[in-house]
Amino acid sequence: MLKFIGNWKFDIWIFNFMFIGNQKAVQFLSKAIENNKLSQAYLFSGPESVGKFTLAKLFANSVISGRNIFRNNTSLLMAKEKDELDLIIIEPEIEEKKGIKKEKDIKIEKIKEARKDLILYPYNGKKKILIVNDAHKMTVSAQNALLKILEEPNETSIIILITHNDSEILPTIKSRCQKIKFFLADAEEMGKISGDSRNNNLIDFAMGRPGLALKMKENKEELNLKKKDFEELIKFSSAGINERLNLAEKMSANVAEAVKKFEFWTWIIRREIIKRGLSKGFFSYKTIEKIEKTLETIKNTNANARLAIENLFLEI
Repeated sequence: MLKFIGNWKFDIWIFNFMFIGNQKAVQFLSKAIENNKLSQAYLFSGPESVGKFTLAKLFANSVISGRNIFRNNTSLLMAKEKDELDLIIIEPEIEEKKGIKKEKDIKIEKIKEARKDLILYPYNGKKKILIVNDAHKMTVSAQNALLKILEEPNETSIIILITHNDSEILPTIKSRCQKIKFFLADAEEMGKISGDSRNNNLIDFAMGRPGLALKMKENKEELNLKKKDFEELIKFSSAGINERLNLAEKMSANVAEAVKKFEFWTWIIRREIIKRGLSKGFFSYKTIEKIEKTLETIKNTNANARLAIENLFLEI
């Protein structure tokens, strides 16, 4: 029976070590383990749902246990019970209000608590490892507390920061990290999850993100939600002003979901442009440019989300 470190929830596509995409990152980390050239801190950055968190956990498993599971899949995911004591995972808590889920900020108290654990000698493994998932959600005070840990490195500890928005990470923190970039997987790689590279819905709707493809494969409701977003996009392309303003009001009530929808729309519009070999009208690079500009506004500023979305819908 497999023992998961720290109650990790591993995705099905990791079993038998079929890590989808980002093989350069896998190989880099594997060589670092083999050559015993481990950095004190790493920054895993790239799009959501491409395997950053999963690879961080696999890497931590290897380092803590002293077994390079990237080379020896017979020991994949297997760990001694005490190994879990050498792994610390911090991530945003989720709060739900009126049916809307939102990630809370990571406060300084969490970092201070982790620091107390990191200064202790490893319980069972060779290292103690701290993984901060969605590190961009750390408050400024939390980041400054983390910076102090990085400025006074402990030889027995490693810190891994994971983010899809590294612009929110302090430059002084980034400068002290080994940066590992993650990218979207291509259609051939994605076909390994779907079982059929011709499964257009799953491949197209997953947007090159293996984690999202897995969710849609295992949960038809997830796939249906993406189908609904696709149908909404097609309908929107010829919608009138009132319909567009009503949709803007609905989307602005949940900015996080609006961001995901816009990212999906730009993916689909780009796909349609490539398929048609033509950039014209609604399905054009100009539309993508305007959506991406609005995305930046609602993600990185305090601008009124409803007004920003309304202005976009009146322009495209």
